[in-house]
Amino acid sequence: MSHRDPLEAAKAKGQQQADAWNAAHPIGTRVIAYPSVRPEFDAVIAAKTRLVTTTRTPAWILGHGTPHVSVHGYGGGIKLEHVDIDHDSPLGDGERLAHVLTPENHSRIDNWLDGLNVFAKSYWENVDGKLRTTGLRIGAGPGRVVARYGDTIIWHADGRFTVRTAVAS
Repeated sequence: MSHRDPLEAAKAKGQQQADAWNAAHPIGTRVIAYPSVRPEFDAVIAAKTRLVTTTRTPAWILGHGTPHVSVHGYGGGIKLEHVDIDHDSPLGDGERLAHVLTPENHSRIDNWLDGLNVFAKSYWENVDGKLRTTGLRIGAGPGRVVARYGDTIIWHADGRFTVRTAVAS
């Protein structure tokens, strides 16, 4: 038995997983992706990095056989074991990605928008007599939108952004 046999077996198994995924889930499938860690292993990190999104590529395997897929809102591939089908998705037809804006992910979302060449700027409001950051202004001109913390930012396939306002409790 050569040392390559385990690698070839891992590649074959990974390719079977990727092929099964692709047969069941076309590009555009609504998913929840955890780029760094799944919530059952670290709920805090998973909550900060989780993406409610859609797939943008078919699944493929890396050189060691691990199957991956690419999603909107993340530059690289994510392990299939870190991707769940989103049966209760807030995404509608023609919507690629949904982010709930929080103070913790504000910088990450701002950087992501910069990468898309979309103007974004912190949104400030007077809170208890003090000027505080309360959200993010996205876009320029008449099409710009404001997302406050707790709101869901929706990225549409046509490049537009809309905001679903958080429900006040």
